[in-house]
Formats: sequence, C-alpha cells, structure tokens
Amino acid sequence: MDLVKAWTAAILVLGVGSIVTAGLAVSAVVSEDDLESATGTLLWTALPTFVVFALTALVSSILHPAPQRENAGRHALAVLLVPGLATLLGIVVGVVQGSPAQTTAASSVAGLLGAIPTWWLLARRRARRPSAGGYTGY
Repeated sequence: MDLVKAWTAAILVLGVGSIVTAGLAVSAVVSEDDLESATGTLLWTALPTFVVFALTALVSSILHPAPQRENAGRHALAVLLVPGLATLLGIVVGVVQGSPAQTTAASSVAGLLGAIPTWWLLARRRARRPSAGGYTGY
C-alpha cells in the first residue's frame, strides 16, 4: 500500500504539472517554429519537464512512509517508477506522432535529470540524518 500512495501522488503531480505547463505554453502563444528551435525546445519542453519530474519525485519521496523508505530499492521503486514510465510513454508517443527527435530527446533527458537527482539527493540527505533512538545518553 505504501507504493500505491507514492505512485498515486506522483501521477497526480505529473498530470497537473503537464496540464499547467501546457497551459503556460498555450497562453504564451508558442508557435510551432518556437518549439522546433533549439532554444524553444529547451525553454518550452525541457525546462517544464525537468521541473514537473523533479516535483513528482519530491512528492512521491515525501509520501513514501518511513519504515518502507529505509529499503533503498523499494524507495527507488516508489519514487522513480512513475517518472520512468512517463519518460518511456513520452518516447513512444513522440515516435508515433512523428515529433522532432530533438524535442523527444530533450524531454526525455530533462525528465530523467529532474527525477533521478531529486531522488538521489533526498536519499543522501535522509541517510545522513542520525537515527532516532540511537543515542542512549551514556
């Protein structure tokens, strides 16, 4: 059940983040030429993807409960499964729709660079914390 809670939160953040970032692009009236340029790809595709995937990893890491999160493999599964599947889905959709390769690659790399380092930094931070109850006072 601990994994389902983390995955559900990750899916919600990913969905809401995707809708918000797509809405920002539409409200900014981004043209197709803007999206196909290198700068446009980084600004309108890679950067929002990076932010959304980092937030996805952060939220799922926070919501994965304490006893189970001590198992590094289980915690990685809780935090990285949804971003990994979303990246894979993005690649498949990009290929099927015939999106430019640079757009698909930028989005995929940005998503992984948002999720994996976020998970790793949070895991390191958690590992450096002293355990409660380890000090007896003697």
